[in-house]
Amino acid sequence: MSTLENAAREPHASMETVLEFLRKLNASVDTIDRDRDLIDARVLDSLAFVEFLLLMEELTGEPIDLAKTDVDNFRTLNRIDALITKGAGHAHA
Repeated sequence: MSTLENAAREPHASMETVLEFLRKLNASVDTIDRDRDLIDARVLDSLAFVEFLLLMEELTGEPIDLAKTDVDNFRTLNRIDALITKGAGHAHA
């Protein structure tokens, strides 16, 4: 079973996968406050955002419609955690 398959079954494992992804983007990021705006802090930039959305689709097992997605759902770890818990179908606001 792949890491993503395991993460999809366990919300905490999914968040670890998200944190690993963010750390790979920015090696200087050791810890991230769960309410820190990842986009404003440039932890997650526009180029990496598309790759991040693909990761989120894999973790939630649901497609994310870019035309209907509310970017605010991906701004903080708390919002991302809520999205993973509820499923990607709730990314649209």
